[in-house]
Amino acid sequence: MAGPSDELEVARFATLPEAELAVSFLRQHGVEARLPDRDTATMNPDLLFALGGVRVVTHETRIVEARQLIARMRAGEFADQNADTGEWMDEATPGRVGELDEAEITGVMRHAKKAGVIVVVLFFVVFPLAGCLLTMLG
Repeated sequence: MAGPSDELEVARFATLPEAELAVSFLRQHGVEARLPDRDTATMNPDLLFALGGVRVVTHETRIVEARQLIARMRAGEFADQNADTGEWMDEATPGRVGELDEAEITGVMRHAKKAGVIVVVLFFVVFPLAGCLLTMLG
């Protein structure tokens, strides 16, 4: 098994999600990579700037291939051409492209958002006004 002394830095990324995507991308292309700074980035993300970002490393025998893949990725070679059109496919009705009606958009969060609005209005509008009125009357 390869140890840290056999690993070289492929690239650095500003955020942990970017670095995790890069590792996943490299693994998808057959290059085993890892993030030695994941714990630091997770526990103290403020240090990322001081550290110069999150490192992606791989075994020294695959370093050239890994750096070439990352360079091609950063150049946009693997970008989805359909992503720029703004059109997306509705999974509920295959073959249908476009926007959904408001009535078709449902989910768990819809009820949570309504409850959240009610709580905010009650605690930051109704209750303070009621308190002021009671203070003035009392």
